[in-house]
Amino acid sequence: MVEMSNGCNCCTLREDLLVEVNRLAKKGRFDYLVIESTSISEPLPVAETFTFRDEEGASLSDVARPETLVTVVDAVSFSVDLDRADSLQARGESLGEDDARTVPNLLIDQVEFADVIVLNKIDLITGAERERLRHASRQLNRHAPIIDASFGKAPLDQVMTPATVASAFNPMTG
Repeated sequence: MVEMSNGCNCCTLREDLLVEVNRLAKKGRFDYLVIESTSISEPLPVAETFTFRDEEGASLSDVARPETLVTVVDAVSFSVDLDRADSLQARGESLGEDDARTVPNLLIDQVEFADVIVLNKIDLITGAERERLRHASRQLNRHAPIIDASFGKAPLDQVMTPATVASAFNPMTG
């Protein structure tokens, strides 16, 4: 496990992400790499990190390719967060003074960009709330499988399907 802190891998830690993925890929010991982003991470810049070339022309796409992006939705707070429309700054979760993003915009981006959507804490909401959440998720993303989970435990065989090796960044060999 490699922990990178003091930033977000979609922007301030992009170079660190490049270095660490390259280092792990060169070891040749791993079949897959799981990258867990912070809750304020935007998925597109993280995915674009794999196409970014540094000053020396190196790119993560030379050693790895993103296969699946899994978004975990907090079933208890998702609709509340959409309704409140707080800014990330108001929550103390922004990337700095210039970060004008809102929580709903970020949540929508994360669900729209996902290859797999995990609805976590599903045991803490009613059946009607679950159906509304599934419907909202399906409206934002018509293609991603939606998986129910409790305590962050999603059935691995559903997250890692043959069509989508979930949460995995598959290192390419030689």
